[in-house]
Amino acid sequence: MDMRKQTDVDILAELSKLVDAHVRHYKEDFVLDQRLITQAAKAELPEDRTLIWFCRECGTHCLRESQAFIRDTREHSTLRFYAEQSGEDITARVIVPKQIKGKKIMGDVFEINFKDLAFKVAQDSISPITTQMSFEDGTSAEVPFHRSLRNAELLVQDHGKITSIHVIPVDKEALADILAQQKRRRERLPETVQEEKLAPLPVAEYRKYVAVKQEHPNALVCFAQNGYFELYGDDAKKAAALLGTKVLDKKIRGHKSIPVTGFKEESWVAASKKLWKAGEDVLLSKGGDIFKELKAADYIPIGAELEVGGVMSRIEKVDFSADCVTLTNVERAECPVRYSEPIEYVRSFVEDAGIAVYESAARREAAIPQKRTSIRDKLSHAKKEQPSRPVVPQKSKGKDMEL
Repeated sequence: MDMRKQTDVDILAELSKLVDAHVRHYKEDFVLDQRLITQAAKAELPEDRTLIWFCRECGTHCLRESQAFIRDTREHSTLRFYAEQSGEDITARVIVPKQIKGKKIMGDVFEINFKDLAFKVAQDSISPITTQMSFEDGTSAEVPFHRSLRNAELLVQDHGKITSIHVIPVDKEALADILAQQKRRRERLPETVQEEKLAPLPVAEYRKYVAVKQEHPNALVCFAQNGYFELYGDDAKKAAALLGTKVLDKKIRGHKSIPVTGFKEESWVAASKKLWKAGEDVLLSKGGDIFKELKAADYIPIGAELEVGGVMSRIEKVDFSADCVTLTNVERAECPVRYSEPIEYVRSFVEDAGIAVYESAARREAAIPQKRTSIRDKLSHAKKEQPSRPVVPQKSKGKDMEL
């Protein structure tokens, strides 16, 4: 069977499906697994966030990958026993919890061949040298590995229960290389095709979206929902073609379904820029408030003067559909020459020039020929601008009158 991976999924929900399908006895083992997975999601070191999880007819197990590749550890011995001696059918995954969202633990799940992994562990494991232990009173200790059990019994009497154990290998760099190799191998697995199910859009949220869209009818409105920025209706169809995403149906409670597409919230910078560079006004909204607004006119500001390929030029026209910017060479005012360049080529010079480009465009729009003023007019104007006598404060007329 081809191995696959799932990224950014609810790990506990995915493992629960496997427990229901394969475990007949001792399903309560999975409660302990959930605690270990939660701890891993909070771990600071990457190697502590990668776990080997497997289930069989009589229970489940959750082991730290980094410890499994150190000889004679509990993780190493457990994995090899079930692979080499139990003879049971085992379903296994490598899981990498990344963040906790409410009751969900989000992360990646990789399918693995359990016996192949056990063979790799048996072949490549590193010998241990010491054991680091932490206790409930905050004390930490590092003892020789072969004396870990005896030392632990003595230390527990003085410092309470053991809260964490880490076995240290004789060659840390060799272990790091093994773990990096395992990671690269997993990352190359193809993605599992997920059946896409969208949560319905609450009526209250739909009303917020409609209000935003009515205020910005010409913009592609990206509305934050459940970790995604979603676009609806005609916006969805237009954005899907530009982003290369699917158009699905979104249910609205009490209303008809509407077309929807979108992108993850953490990808908003790249996705919104892709829409913006296609000549679209883009507005990102969270909770009905504006999170970010991009105007198509700002992508290539018409009227701006800047150096393009070493030639001082003015932007005259932009045709996004033809990928063409019309410019005028302004270095020789007596003989201006028009020419054209691709949009992204000109955009690179706009970015290099920075805010000055937009200011030059604004100045051109604001430049209105001024009527020549006589000395008499200037004196008259100056007299009008002299400060008048101080006004005696009046009694307040109430809040409505103040406004």
